[in-house]
Parts: sequence; C-alpha cells; structure tokens
Amino acid sequence: MYEIRDERGNVLDTRPTFDAAETRLEELCADATRQAAASGEGTRGMTLRWTIYDTDADQVAAWMVLTPDDSGQPYRPISEASPEHQEQA
Repeated sequence: MYEIRDERGNVLDTRPTFDAAETRLEELCADATRQAAASGEGTRGMTLRWTIYDTDADQVAAWMVLTPDDSGQPYRPISEASPEHQEQA
C-alpha cells in the first residue's frame, strides 16, 4: 500500500500501487497549480512537498516538491517534462 503524505506527514490519500499513487500525486500538483493561478500573487514563493510512502517496505518510495506556477500555465506532469518524452515528441 502507498500513502501520499504532505510535508507534515499527514496522509492525504492511500493507493494500492505505486503507479496509482503517482497518478494521484500528479492530480494534487495540477490542483495546486490551478489554485495558484486563481489566487495570483498570493502564492508567490510557496513551496509544497509531498511523499509517496511505501507502507509495506516502511520507507519513502518517492517525493515531489512543487512551487506552483501562478501565471495560468497548466501543470505539466513529470512524464511530459522528462528528456525521454521530449525526444519522442
């Protein structure tokens, strides 16, 4: 089982697989970006941190740090920002 935790260690969601947890984390990042665009300057300098915690292995499986873009640009998932994805485009 994989837990998505905020920077305070609060469990935000639980997913059965790493891929499902990663997808949910991308949704959280997209939501944060949309909220930042709606708030405008109120989010400047904000940094959000999440971890995907593998409860079976009792360790962090992945982490994400995001500074939401308040310019109105949509969030780009990590898979789209990777060098491999750009080579395929």
